Amino acid sequence: GEELGADIIKTAYTGDPKSFESVVAATSKPVVIAGGKKGTDKETIEMVKGAMEAGASGVSMGRCIFQHKDPESISRAVVEIVHNGVSVEKAMEKSGLLEK
Repeated sequence: GEELGADIIKTAYTGDPKSFESVVAATSKPVVIAGGKKGTDKETIEMVKGAMEAGASGVSMGRCIFQHKDPESISRAVVEIVHNGVSVEKAMEKSGLLEK
């Protein structure tokens, strides 16, 4: 990516913040995570939180959002993590995902 002139790096999340830190540290470009495999709402939000804690600049999610039973709520939870830095539980609560 970077050596070919990429402006941003989109990659899969490694599964934990500690190992993903090395991915972020390996480039001077902003790193965003792909949506990853379909999991529970909590697993998706935990993935986003872990990536952000490791230094990711954001997310680039497609099917995790578009094919969700409630795209607005899952999007709201992602926004709470990426832009407001709230906990997983708080993001799910504020987005209404805890009730579903």
